[in-house]
Amino acid sequence: MADVSQVASPPAHDGGGMTNSQMQANLTGAKEARKRAELDAQLLANRIALLKQEEEKAWKKIEETRKRANEIVELRTQNELKFNAKEESYKAKWQSIRNAQAQNTMSREQAKAMRDETRRSLLDKKQQNAQNTKHQSQQILLQKKAREEADHDSNKQRSNYLKQMKDEAKRRMEENQLAQMEKIREDCEARTAQEEALRARTDSLVAKMEKEEMELIQRLQNTQTVQRNAYEELEAALGQSTQPGMASVRKPGIRVGAVGGKMPLETDEPRPAA
Repeated sequence: MADVSQVASPPAHDGGGMTNSQMQANLTGAKEARKRAELDAQLLANRIALLKQEEEKAWKKIEETRKRANEIVELRTQNELKFNAKEESYKAKWQSIRNAQAQNTMSREQAKAMRDETRRSLLDKKQQNAQNTKHQSQQILLQKKAREEADHDSNKQRSNYLKQMKDEAKRRMEENQLAQMEKIREDCEARTAQEEALRARTDSLVAKMEKEEMELIQRLQNTQTVQRNAYEELEAALGQSTQPGMASVRKPGIRVGAVGGKMPLETDEPRPAA
């Protein structure tokens, strides 16, 4: 395409038309405007690509956070189920003990009723014997007294024997109950200690995870601070390079990726440890 400056300009007419220099200036302005528009389009495309990358990273972090939260909730649910199962086991044991106590109480009441019935029977027998002996002779009266004395001794011995048996049975039952209660108490203490150990281990794991999370957040904040500083340096450099009448200046050790603090930088400076 021929340069406008090389084409002979028509003679200027008074009061109308454009001069050759004006046409050349308009063409140059149009080219510069087109180049600026293309540069703005490229910068906008770079910023859009960066925003998409940042969005993808954010979603990955969100998914990881949700996964960690689900794992913690699942572990907590399992611990609650185990605790509920142990509580039900303890309730069943206590119910069994109460049932045994009720059975023992019923047995004692039955034994007392049998003793009362025996005493009533003996009393009735004595009364019947007394009525029968009233009609006997004097000789039979002596025999009756001797027999009554023998019965009295026998009853006394029987009563003492029954009392001893009752006291012995009561003592054994109390010893058995105390032994059962002690065994249950020891079992409860052992299980409680086990639960406390499990809870302490779980708390330690949660504390470790929380500490790791805080370290990651701090590292991310440090990285973002370094990145913002780099963006500010880039913006300062680009701000100088875009001033009218000045050529773009490239800062030593910095490779520019985009404008406006939206693209990562590649520098010769050592990066902070991840």
